[in-house]
Amino acid sequence: MKRETHPAAQRRITGRMLSAQLQAESLPLTDASRSEIIAALHQARREIGLTRQQTDLLAFLASWTREDEWHSGGDPISIASNHEIGQQFDVGRTRVKSLLRGLAEAGWLIHRDSPNGHRYRRAHPSGRGTVYAYGLDMSPLSRRYPELKAAAAAAAERRREGHRLHYQVTALARRIYDLTRTGVEMGMAEAEATEIGQQAHAITLQRGEDRDPAQLSPLCDQLTALLEAAEIRISALQAVESDPMGSPECPHYIDTNPDNIITVEKAARSARYAMRKTGSRDEQALPRAASSPLRGFRAGTDFVLGIAPSFRQYVSSYRPREDEIVAAALYASHDLGISRHAWAQASNVLGQYETAVAIAVISARQAEGKIRSPGGYLRAMIDRQLRGDLHLDRTLYGMRG
Repeated sequence: MKRETHPAAQRRITGRMLSAQLQAESLPLTDASRSEIIAALHQARREIGLTRQQTDLLAFLASWTREDEWHSGGDPISIASNHEIGQQFDVGRTRVKSLLRGLAEAGWLIHRDSPNGHRYRRAHPSGRGTVYAYGLDMSPLSRRYPELKAAAAAAAERRREGHRLHYQVTALARRIYDLTRTGVEMGMAEAEATEIGQQAHAITLQRGEDRDPAQLSPLCDQLTALLEAAEIRISALQAVESDPMGSPECPHYIDTNPDNIITVEKAARSARYAMRKTGSRDEQALPRAASSPLRGFRAGTDFVLGIAPSFRQYVSSYRPREDEIVAAALYASHDLGISRHAWAQASNVLGQYETAVAIAVISARQAEGKIRSPGGYLRAMIDRQLRGDLHLDRTLYGMRG
């Protein structure tokens, strides 16, 4: 069978190139400028699956277009030749063709070939605008700008989550080290304390320098499990400390229930919350904006159901009360894999209804694929609240729209 040949200037259009072109052309052009598009492209590179070389090549090709073509609804055509691309990236002609074909099949550019196969532009005699141009059509970048912008935002959130989890690994490990020292003081064997510390250290060493949430989240889960086991083990020692400044009528003791192991600051916050709920007038309760992570944000029950529709299956009325939302959040936390211990700690530190709102936020973000470890995320909220820098209201303002 005789093999079909193609003229030198005729490009072979693959099915994937044609499909990607039709899909890209079905999208409307945006008003984004070239600089905005290229910035989003670099920020979203990993999220959209482009290599650094592909990203740099798209930016290079875009630099050969006219700025006004991105605003006037025209076609931004790059006239950079394969030779110029090869010189810029120090690659051969075959590699240049392979890169351009890959980007065309991925829907990031479209070949607009001239009759002779060359790339060129004919400017208007007045110098304003272009009469016609042949080359590499970069308009898919404008058409897919909303996708780039969303991917860039996801990448930014991924980086923030990576930084948070990186810090969380350190914070959990330090907490475990502190607990082992406390355990030794309360009668734990040195060998057992050392083993717990070595396990925490081995997990922490896996963190590395790449702050990837997919890698860090399992490490946080492992450290959280180790921390909870250490807390339960130490609480089981039932050690009794003497308080030289205490009163004989009020001996100092340690509660052996792990759900009730809280710091003095946690206990104070819990007491203030209880006073607000019971309406006690014995002591002036702090205003909610000063003591609550909501910081004055009106997170009503309707709002909570709006951001966490999964809560609806656990409430019996259309407009539930706050206590019904708290009960629904408790069920939802179980579905999310959040331990009762973490729930108890959050209730003591954040307050019960505030914890329910936090669980709603976690549920919504996990549904969007932004959270891999709900339990670790809740514990991070607890730690931030204890440090006084948890601004749950900012998150809720962002979700209100």
